[in-house]
Amino acid sequence: MLFRSLISVSMVFFLGCTDSQTSEPAESTEAAALPNTIDASVAVTGGQLLGFVDEDDLKQFHGIPFAAPPIGNLRWAPPAAVVPWEGERAATEPGAACMQPQDDSGSFYGRSGFAMDEDCLFLNVWTRAKTESDKLPVMVWIHGGALVTGSGNIYAGESLTAKGVVLVTVNYRLGRFGFLAHPELTAESAKNASGNQGLRDQIAALQWVQQNIARFGGDPDKVTIFGESAGSFSMSLLQASPLTRGLIDGVIGQSGGAFQPMWFRDKATSYAASAEQDGDTFIQALTADGSEVSLDAARNVPAEQVLEVIQSNPAFSNYDALAIVDGDVIPDEVATIFSEGRQIDVPVLIGSNANEGSTFLEYFTPIFGQGQAGFNGFAAVTLPETVDSIGVHYPSESDQTAEAAWADLFSDVLFAYPMRTWARNMETVESDAYLYFFTWAPPVENTEKYGAFHAGEIGYVFGDVTQFGATPAAADHQLSDMMSSMWTQFAKTGTPNGLGLPQWQAYSSDTEVYMELGVNTGMHSKLRMGQMALIETSWAQRRENSTQ
Repeated sequence: MLFRSLISVSMVFFLGCTDSQTSEPAESTEAAALPNTIDASVAVTGGQLLGFVDEDDLKQFHGIPFAAPPIGNLRWAPPAAVVPWEGERAATEPGAACMQPQDDSGSFYGRSGFAMDEDCLFLNVWTRAKTESDKLPVMVWIHGGALVTGSGNIYAGESLTAKGVVLVTVNYRLGRFGFLAHPELTAESAKNASGNQGLRDQIAALQWVQQNIARFGGDPDKVTIFGESAGSFSMSLLQASPLTRGLIDGVIGQSGGAFQPMWFRDKATSYAASAEQDGDTFIQALTADGSEVSLDAARNVPAEQVLEVIQSNPAFSNYDALAIVDGDVIPDEVATIFSEGRQIDVPVLIGSNANEGSTFLEYFTPIFGQGQAGFNGFAAVTLPETVDSIGVHYPSESDQTAEAAWADLFSDVLFAYPMRTWARNMETVESDAYLYFFTWAPPVENTEKYGAFHAGEIGYVFGDVTQFGATPAAADHQLSDMMSSMWTQFAKTGTPNGLGLPQWQAYSSDTEVYMELGVNTGMHSKLRMGQMALIETSWAQRRENSTQ
């Protein structure tokens, strides 16, 4: 089985109305044509919001509900309609993060001390638009965190909005709160499907954007979704889903794509149980102390206890078992959907980082061991079909070289290969794919060890190069300005090319071109081809074995 990482007055000023009896028709006609002005008070689905405007005329609206609280009988159900509120709802503080483990151990990606709740389906809007007629491109950010951690509010919009877009950041249900298939859930579904609740939350947020973003000066006909890690993984899933048709106009994926052999809701394979069977095991564990083992009983278990059960067994956080082929949100394996040209035909900008695995070894050595022995154990469960050939491309003659090989193998399997596969499979549709490889080492502590680590590019996209405690130099700010310009240019035009930016060619399987972002910024080709072939062979054999 493939081993995966643990890895924010009224909505508008009134339009001037022309009185047919007025003696000043010219002035009244002009008033009637004035666009609706955007202020800190905006009406959206559910009611009135009161955000705030900062000194730089950036309007912020935080903690906006886009669906009903997924609690009680709505736990594990598809997102329900927003519950309307009376009066003006303060939108000046972010809503709670979704339920997730908190980590105060000091690990590289550890985060703790934040408010979380099962009532967590909130989004945040950042806009500099002055009127609704501005119709700025919209960028919707889906956070990463292995589908088990993270929240939308920790990503700020000052920099991206300064480049002429509206930014929306989103929460979605995580872990087994957001990804649970079960026979009883399937039976109560009109679509005869269950699982992927977190993906349904993301889609509900995109539907909210379609219905409401014009009131913030955004253009609902120009929506680019983007995300990193599990957020990027979600990007590929959303592009593959028929439920997002008409909701997205471009996709940016940073380090993650769901092109691996997937779990199925109602079918076991040679490498995985059915997701319903897996979900039944979880429900049994969740209700083990009670007299009744049922979905109703599980819905009455306190959220904190659900989280404790999730954390009691690593299998309950297995990345591969979370987003599944459910028959509705995801009707088939993502790789199959893309290879057959059934994905949403919109341009994509996708890529990975040179040293994705460098920050993850601390999570793996307690499981597999140190040095060569640890690497060999990891390799055996990661690419078992081609384990005898791994040493050709990932040499590990010593403990030191084994550590480097380990980081590279992890990087290639989870990131470089899926992103290249995504780019290759865009040739089945008309839209272009732009592939990148981020090689810049953010100036964090131990930068020589970590290099261009997983999530290291996020600060450069969002214009905050102090992330992860970095101490940036002028070159970091220059790279950030270039990358954020590429990302926003893509949202505006469907291509990252623009005045003053490096010329970025679209990917093709003939040229295998990609844009290096970092040390040697510019076009290159044929990235890690031998390693890509090895992974492709392994995954092809896995799929073949699953059908025998």
